Amino acid sequence: MKKMQDHGTAKRGVLLRAKNGDVIGFDDTGLRMNLSDSVIADIHRRLPVGQGDAAIDPAVLGDVDAWNLRQRGDWYVFSANLPGAQGPRQFRRAVKAEVDASAPDIIADTAGAVYGLLALGGTRRAVTAQEPLSFPYHVITTGDDLGPAGAAGTEDVAATPVIQKLTEQTRDSLIGDEILRGRLADHRALPLIYARSETDSSACIGNLSQGAAFANFRQTVANLCDAARSLGKPAKVLSVGLDFTLEDVVSTAPDWTRGMHALMHQITDLFADHGLRKPLFTAIFDAGTADISDSPILRAQWDLAWNKGGHDHVYAAPGYMFAQDSFGRPTADARLQMAEMEASAIEARNSDAPWACPVLLLAEREDDASVIRCRGEALGDFVLDADDPLNAGDACGFRFEGDDKAAKIIDVRVDSRDRNDVLITCDRPPKGKGLMLCYALGHPASDDGMPANRGTLRDGFARNSATGTTLHRWALPAALPVH
Repeated sequence: MKKMQDHGTAKRGVLLRAKNGDVIGFDDTGLRMNLSDSVIADIHRRLPVGQGDAAIDPAVLGDVDAWNLRQRGDWYVFSANLPGAQGPRQFRRAVKAEVDASAPDIIADTAGAVYGLLALGGTRRAVTAQEPLSFPYHVITTGDDLGPAGAAGTEDVAATPVIQKLTEQTRDSLIGDEILRGRLADHRALPLIYARSETDSSACIGNLSQGAAFANFRQTVANLCDAARSLGKPAKVLSVGLDFTLEDVVSTAPDWTRGMHALMHQITDLFADHGLRKPLFTAIFDAGTADISDSPILRAQWDLAWNKGGHDHVYAAPGYMFAQDSFGRPTADARLQMAEMEASAIEARNSDAPWACPVLLLAEREDDASVIRCRGEALGDFVLDADDPLNAGDACGFRFEGDDKAAKIIDVRVDSRDRNDVLITCDRPPKGKGLMLCYALGHPASDDGMPANRGTLRDGFARNSATGTTLHRWALPAALPVH
């Protein structure tokens, strides 16, 4: 670098020159300084929002069909025609002045809050698949390269406000996709949805609430709030999925129920610490697998179906309606159907509309001891599906446990005088110490690609699935003492 001396009375000259050009010069107006592109970009990035709206060449985004590009604070904002069902609309991308930094992801530029779809549970919740999203710029996750399935208990989640697109799908990201699909069809606003689940290999509910999954979940909640702040938006959580049943091989049924209530209380307190409202907790009522159809934990779920303990908890659907592979995991179609049912439940409950699967509450004998009345509760009339799409058989998914008389169920029907009661007629009065009436619980092992448990009882809800089937709100499994 050379310092240039001025001789005489020149009115224009160079005071400092580098190999790549003049750095400091002068003319009649005073000193002139040439700044590098990186310095200019850094100054532009530091401008307050609203002072950097001048048009910028969209080429800074790469080979993207974009226009009307401008910079607002730390973000490029632009219109674009990008892949996905959302169509041409406005997007944003973080500005990175650092030379060695990789280009950040493009995300949708949306109105309103950043909505979280979070989940906490066991290893089955961490299952991912390479399935395309319909809204790849609206469903995003933590920018730590772990993806929407999180750390799975194998490492600590780091603090970061960064947002990334998804590289794989989880049930939570599929739920987000379904929520957006429904909103697009109804011409409603399409929000930015932050999907993330945290899991570990805990063997009991007590360990889950104190282990790696919950520690990472705590950081994920903080990261969601920081990500929203980086966009100048509030954070809201649409739901927290709780998925921990067959993974618990230690707890008793009462311990599991108490543990779930304690876990929901723990999450509610965590949300309060971050200024988030009390969450909606959602789950699929686990109905087991083709060869696991009964356990104390499977039965314990019934308690949560009617006793919420002050929490906003809802079962979106029973698991017996979804096909499984040979490992007991939902098939690709079943994963989408689960997401469709959970999206329906979440959208209903977050708009103060009711959502509840039919639940059976009480079994008692009629004057004719061969007839058992099963009382329940639903959002509409009970329906015994005559088509029996789940292959439950003539008993409609009902059976007796502890029956010394080997009574056979010969008729099941909805009571015409009380449409939430089912009358179960047997060929002889069932009797036995501890006699129980079971629905969709404890069935023999199956080999038809469905869980062993099944039934035909539902309400009138129906939804056309993208998989080509009709989804119903089937009744939840139950085991009821016969009084």
